[in-house]
Amino acid sequence: MVKALLHHIVGTISVICYFLNTVIWSTPIFILAVFKLIPIAPWRRFTSYLADACATAWIGVNNINQRISGRTNWTVNGLEKLTRDGWYLVIANHQSWVDILVLQRIFHRRIPFLKFFIKQQLVWFPFLGVAFWALDMPFMKRYSKGFLAEHPELRGNDLEATSEAFRHVRNAATTRAA
Repeated sequence: MVKALLHHIVGTISVICYFLNTVIWSTPIFILAVFKLIPIAPWRRFTSYLADACATAWIGVNNINQRISGRTNWTVNGLEKLTRDGWYLVIANHQSWVDILVLQRIFHRRIPFLKFFIKQQLVWFPFLGVAFWALDMPFMKRYSKGFLAEHPELRGNDLEATSEAFRHVRNAATTRAA
């Protein structure tokens, strides 16, 4: 009984820490998003670099939270061959929000900052929607089979959005996660 209560307390504190960490680090990213609206390419690259640095720090604090609040031990092979200067496409069978935390923990500072393909609707998510945009995460419009049957001209839009996402980052090493 006491052990279960302790787990609930630790879990609650951990969730609060995730929330506060997200608000703290999304705030400078949100401010950088405003500056990123200035249409000067070198300036936009610089603000993207700063936003990525903030997001990397956010992940670092999340990783500390995971180490303190959880006792999960992972055995992952092949990490020693990775480099922050490389180009990577990480493909994951996304099952829950935990997948993102796991990928970020495993690859943190081993490869370029993970840029996830994001559902278009998430651009409206408080704090994170603007942060996703500022971090150059590609937004994808997904259509149901029924909708595509009614609008066949939209077939292939997701493939074009993917191609555009890769064209957008062709000058700097990056990691895209799908």
